[in-house]
Amino acid sequence: MYDTLNKELVVTTPEQVQLRFQTAGIGSRAIAKLIDNFIVGAVSAIAVVAVLLATVQFRARTMGAGFDYVVAGAVIFIVLLNAGYYICTEAFMGGRTVGKRIMGLRVLQDNGQPATFLSVLIRNLFRLLDMLPTMYLVGLTVMLFSKKDKRIGDLVAGTVVIIEQQRQRERRRQRIDNAIWRWAQRAQPFVLSDEQRSRIRPDEWELLAMWIEYIPVMPQQKLEELAAPIAGHLAAKLEQPRSGLDATSYLVTVYLQLRDEWDV
Repeated sequence: MYDTLNKELVVTTPEQVQLRFQTAGIGSRAIAKLIDNFIVGAVSAIAVVAVLLATVQFRARTMGAGFDYVVAGAVIFIVLLNAGYYICTEAFMGGRTVGKRIMGLRVLQDNGQPATFLSVLIRNLFRLLDMLPTMYLVGLTVMLFSKKDKRIGDLVAGTVVIIEQQRQRERRRQRIDNAIWRWAQRAQPFVLSDEQRSRIRPDEWELLAMWIEYIPVMPQQKLEELAAPIAGHLAAKLEQPRSGLDATSYLVTVYLQLRDEWDV
């Protein structure tokens, strides 16, 4: 919504309400995968060490064919762990592995409903195809051309990985904070009272929030031109003088004082 590269999943409920989810791109999913790989790798390493210790301790019993069985069992365990980790965590942790949870990602069905066990099972069985020939090359290529950042497993299972709304709000606020920091240093020479805050209508907040979104991408001269009439209207509405602030700094001041009430 705020970045032209962002992709969305738009779902219309039976009540004709549109729900919008920002799909998770390669970057955030790659970091989540690295976290999950670390967890699976650590558990696998512990299993290997346990097998080696058992071999040393009971080497008389594990020589020859017996030892081959132990190694085969360890390999099977590691394979099942790699597959089972993703299936079990996504199925029983609300569509999230540990890595996805840390990164604020979640697997949903295309209709916006939580992922079912079957859809989770299918998308993870096709992970082997996405991994071909190496380093998830097939999966990454498909995601680059997908309108909803889907790998093959998602296409077959009818699932999509989205950024949870709370994480979207955090990222949006961080982008805005980075964009307005120089004006924020001059902000808050006045404090709005509760009565003044109550005067702001939803459409006025939306206008102010929309103008704030332009700060990172619009030339300062044009930004100031747009700010002037908005600042004039809000100053009259709030009966709050600009106190020598330019229009941009005035609007940033008002925005910072109102956003905790409106930006939910």
